[in-house]
Amino acid sequence: MPYGNRLPWRPAPSLLLSLLLAGMPVASPLAESPDDEQRVSAVELAREGRLDHAIARLESLHAKHPENRLILADLIILRRQAGDNAAILEHTAELEPGDVPAYAHAAWAGALRDARRFEEAATVLRDSHQRLDTPARVLFGVVSAEAGDFATAIETLEAIEPLPESARQVALMAYGMRLSGRAREALSLANRARRTDPGATLPYVEQTLALWRLGAAERALAAVTPHPEWFEPDTRLQIEADAIAAEIRQAIDRRDELLADGRPQEADAAMAAPQARLDAFIAGVPQGHPQHRRALNDRVVLLSERDWMPEAIATWESLPDRPTPPPYVRRAAADAYLAEEQPEKALPLYESLLPAEGPVDLTLLLDLYFTLIALEDYERAADMRDQASEAPAWLSTGAGREPVANWERADIDRLLVDDAAYRQQDAAAWQRSGELVELAPAHSGLWSQRAQIARWRGWPERAADITELAEAWAPDDLETRLARAANARDLEHWDDWEAEVDGLAADFPRDVRVRRHLEELDDRDRFSIESEVTFGRTRGGDALVSGNDDASWRTRLNSPWTERDWRAFVEHRRDSATYDEIDASHDRVAVGLEWAAERKQAWIAAHRDRLGDADPGVAAGWSQWLDDHWQVGVEADSNSMETPLRAREADIEGWSANASVDWRASESLSAYATTDLLSLDDGNRRLSLGSGVTRRVAAGPHHVTDVGGDLYYQRNSEPGGPYYNPETSGSASVRIDHDWITWRRYDRAFTQHFHAVAGVGYQTDFGSDPAVELRYEHRWDINRRWAVRYGIGWNSTAYDGERERRLYGLFGLEGIF
Repeated sequence: MPYGNRLPWRPAPSLLLSLLLAGMPVASPLAESPDDEQRVSAVELAREGRLDHAIARLESLHAKHPENRLILADLIILRRQAGDNAAILEHTAELEPGDVPAYAHAAWAGALRDARRFEEAATVLRDSHQRLDTPARVLFGVVSAEAGDFATAIETLEAIEPLPESARQVALMAYGMRLSGRAREALSLANRARRTDPGATLPYVEQTLALWRLGAAERALAAVTPHPEWFEPDTRLQIEADAIAAEIRQAIDRRDELLADGRPQEADAAMAAPQARLDAFIAGVPQGHPQHRRALNDRVVLLSERDWMPEAIATWESLPDRPTPPPYVRRAAADAYLAEEQPEKALPLYESLLPAEGPVDLTLLLDLYFTLIALEDYERAADMRDQASEAPAWLSTGAGREPVANWERADIDRLLVDDAAYRQQDAAAWQRSGELVELAPAHSGLWSQRAQIARWRGWPERAADITELAEAWAPDDLETRLARAANARDLEHWDDWEAEVDGLAADFPRDVRVRRHLEELDDRDRFSIESEVTFGRTRGGDALVSGNDDASWRTRLNSPWTERDWRAFVEHRRDSATYDEIDASHDRVAVGLEWAAERKQAWIAAHRDRLGDADPGVAAGWSQWLDDHWQVGVEADSNSMETPLRAREADIEGWSANASVDWRASESLSAYATTDLLSLDDGNRRLSLGSGVTRRVAAGPHHVTDVGGDLYYQRNSEPGGPYYNPETSGSASVRIDHDWITWRRYDRAFTQHFHAVAGVGYQTDFGSDPAVELRYEHRWDINRRWAVRYGIGWNSTAYDGERERRLYGLFGLEGIF
């Protein structure tokens, strides 16, 4: 029959005969009375194999003399030999151990044990086992273990000396030791029993189960396989589940070694075999069985370790409601939810792992921090950050010993860098990152992080130089490779970016960051659109420059990029306004080509009026970044859309050219300068100059404030005419822009934008007048590819000494199909 945590135990026939022969005549001479003669004759009947007759005679005697304990003791022994435990328990229901002669205690305890009344069995033998033979002492040790009194069991079994010659008795001792948590001693006893009787079942079973308890589940499973009928089905399943779990742990360790050696594909393959084995096991175990649930738990962990996050979540959500999964499973499920951008589901799982008191695992604090950041709860995230920051840099190992570095501290220090960046304190993040690489210049991860901060600050060339330092230490590390990919993308080295991402996708196909790069690469193979509409109404002077009602609409549709970094585009632009009784409009369409790579851009377009005469034109432009800080650009248009509408209504056209220089120190400071020339065919040459500077004055997790100043100057060679055309004009202004990220969840966000300008405008013959503009906008980032914005604005400006007040609205759309 199968064996598990409880093993049946009955005295062997030789043991019973020895009890009969040695125990029964000790009370008195054999023929003291007729009743004694009948008791002795009953024993003789049992010795002859006539057990039923012997029991019947003793039952008759016991009915006549219930007070005779010797008769009861003999009856217990014979009933035990007949396997009639129920009769034994009935006869002894109201008795104490002292009411029955000691030589029958082993049989009595055996009957109680078979009825799983382990504590009562141990009580029967507690005072008598040392006066009895070795099998009785073994039995007392076993039932003590089964009753949960492991200290007594261990003390009793360890005191048995010499060991029994019977392989079965030694195997029972192994069983008791195994139940008591002494698997190593159990294995030693089981090995001895097997040497004594190699073909016996019980020693084989105990040897197997001891190996299992010692963690050698795979060896135990190999022993179970030839003789499955010797083991309880639940035990067999548990051993197999443990063997699979051990294989998973070994596979994870092997995976980490292979990743460290730069062999990611082999690392993933190492995880595939245990997953296949686990899935086959799950399919073969009935739903609702404890090992089915346990295997599902292990599957959640395995899938999470493999970055199969959607599958891990699906397995987690298929688990029954009870019992609560173990902490390691909840941790794996939380990791999966966080990776799949579901922090609201990850948070309660992480929080369930927090201890009621005492220190918190540092990695759990970090996970909680990133979850709270994803939920935009920066205040609680700061609490997690501060708790983690209390971890010491060195761990004490005791007096007189050298301290040991706390390597988890490096993750915390890196967190402090990221935390500043998440709070849009990029300068502080850059400073902290520099301090870290000075302390640990051989840490490739710190260099990769510094490169990331450089990219966030708008310095891709510097980021590439920094990444070379990371490559010197760990060229095949995932972080280094991701840094190379991001650098190539931001430097617009498209072929290098694609090659790097293809390699990452082959080695880490399910990494979230790699998937992000793949999605961004895919964007280059898609059509895209940009569109903006502005419409306004102006009130004020007699000859409104902006017109009573005005509108401007620009839409551009782009084709996918080609392998040579070209794309085609079509563009529609329409400007219109009403001036008293005149409706003026300019409606043109363009078809062009654009090239962009290596942080350079060139484009050319042919355009014409959408209706009426063709009135063709050609426009072209060029721009490039000279380094991380300087960008230059030029544009020219043979039939410029910058020609004022009133000039076009008077059949005046012109060409234009402009040049620009942009300087960007970082996200916190930038400046620009532009020059424009518009040459109209009425002889007028309009020269415009502009410059400005922007400084970030405040930044936080959800708020950013920039202030700036702008100067503008314009001169017309032929002032006057049918359009606004002063000899000179200009302005000086200060502006403030504030962005409030009101709601955000990864790529989706709602941002409110506030824009205010105040300054003074100047015009020849009219002097100076104040100018002001206010604008309020909403921007919705619907997802990574699509965004809309809309807003309302108002400005007040003087032209020809007359103040015009304009109320306007705007709507914009941009997206990738």
